[in-house]
Amino acid sequence: MARKPIHDQPMSAAERKQAQYQRDKRATIDAIGAEADAPDRALLALMRGAGQSAHQDHAARRAWEAFGRRHGWIV
Repeated sequence: MARKPIHDQPMSAAERKQAQYQRDKRATIDAIGAEADAPDRALLALMRGAGQSAHQDHAARRAWEAFGRRHGWIV
């Protein structure tokens, strides 16, 4: 079943991949400071950034705690 076109013609696979990448990047940026409401994918992306700077270390620690609370292994 073909995907419904957004504009005059359907998006290519590369365009869909780029759009998903941009949505994931925006969700990761929006997750900083709002870890409790962030999707798991954004929290995991924040945790991957640990070790690059003090700011990213702090964001990764908050993401780790939110992820742990959500999945029940941190109380």
